[in-house]
Amino acid sequence: MSDADEGTATRPAVLARGWSAASEPSQILKDLMSGIAGCDNPSLLAVFVSSHLPADEIVKPLAAAYPNAILVGCTTAGSLAPELYHAEGAVLIAFDSEEFSFETCLLTDLHEFSAVDAREAIENAYLQLLRKSEPEQENFFAMLLLDGLARREEQVAASAYTALEEVPIFGASAGDNLNFDATQIFYRGAVLEGAALVAIGASRRRIEVFKIEHFRPTARRVVVTSADPELRVVQTLDAEPAAEEYARLIGIPVSELTPEVYAGHPLLVRIGGDYHIRAVQKVDAQGALHFYCAIDTGSVLTLAEPEDMRDNLIENMDRLNERLGGLEGVVCFDCILRRLEAERRGIKPDLLDIFDRYGMVGFSTYGEQFQFLHLSQTLTGLAIGRA
Repeated sequence: MSDADEGTATRPAVLARGWSAASEPSQILKDLMSGIAGCDNPSLLAVFVSSHLPADEIVKPLAAAYPNAILVGCTTAGSLAPELYHAEGAVLIAFDSEEFSFETCLLTDLHEFSAVDAREAIENAYLQLLRKSEPEQENFFAMLLLDGLARREEQVAASAYTALEEVPIFGASAGDNLNFDATQIFYRGAVLEGAALVAIGASRRRIEVFKIEHFRPTARRVVVTSADPELRVVQTLDAEPAAEEYARLIGIPVSELTPEVYAGHPLLVRIGGDYHIRAVQKVDAQGALHFYCAIDTGSVLTLAEPEDMRDNLIENMDRLNERLGGLEGVVCFDCILRRLEAERRGIKPDLLDIFDRYGMVGFSTYGEQFQFLHLSQTLTGLAIGRA
């Protein structure tokens, strides 16, 4: 499946996109490669594969089929495309070499992460891109892809932000469909754990890195009274067991706490005058809350209430479309909790229509990056203009 299926095969394949809901690797490869057939010479391929699929059998053949392109990607908690918004499937995005230049930086062994080494490696990749990119390719951006279980998103995002100065950054944490067992990064045919990628791009097209959230603060607040930020675990809220206090705050028994409930009732933390979502990942046997992002003791958390996800998305995409003079396509990194909320509310068909309208493709994540921030229950992405 691809943009060609939607009648746009004659358009220049500046950002070619393919997706597949198949379960057999051979059919998935056929679907994906058919989708990007209009992009004869991609500079970078980004492939996102559900963790339910054998990644090796998809990633290695793709890398071999396009030896002149840099291949990056990761496992996912689901796919996002005009015909695909669920836990299965695979998505492929090809960036045309006439419009985009890239350099990449692979960071391995994140459990022994060094901010100094990471910053130096990212700076070197950026300098290489500056030396080789054409003068017309003056619009820069950086895409981060990280092992979603290594818990190093904050450090990697901060290092990239420092190294890249004014370059706008967006990114995502790889997923594994809420199993929380293993998440993987793809790089030039290899499938890796404990790794992160920084893909720095330059384009002649107008681009904008963005983030979208559809929650607003309420008057209900709690204070984190004990936490382990390294593990992203909160033991107590207002000196009470965290799960009990969270359940009390939203008005249900602890026994009814589920991922779907977390999706509908995130907490907010205020940073620099703006609210950012801190979503719950799970409750453990001790009654502690595990989050997708780090939270410190002493943080004030505000219960959020949702706006309509559909209206919010349309409003934001319309503004992007207007600012960029029309959208060629949009690369989207969408928190798994957003999809769970859409399923609970029965609005997935409406969202698929919106994805189709604006050319949105990407995957469901375990966390999102925007500039130096690691976020949750957010949609981050790269919008690419028609000119």
